[in-house]
Amino acid sequence: MQASDKPKHSTNASYEMVDEEAIVINLKTGILYTLNDTGAVFWQLIDGQRTITDCAEVIAADYDGVETNEVEGDLLELAAEFEAEGLIVT
Repeated sequence: MQASDKPKHSTNASYEMVDEEAIVINLKTGILYTLNDTGAVFWQLIDGQRTITDCAEVIAADYDGVETNEVEGDLLELAAEFEAEGLIVT
């Protein structure tokens, strides 16, 4: 996964927002994932149009003193996990 990738949700993934968290289910395996507020925002930004850098910019803008590259590194790790679990595709 690279910062310039434009991931989108897999057809095997479904989600629901509960308060500020996201509950994501892998429809193939039945495994549930709970994402905190930042993870939920990232999940909602994943649309196949935005790059991971674009998502990092949106999220970093919500936090004073946080640089886009700091957020980008975390999102790259999370995106790699999502991809490995079959929740997103590029």
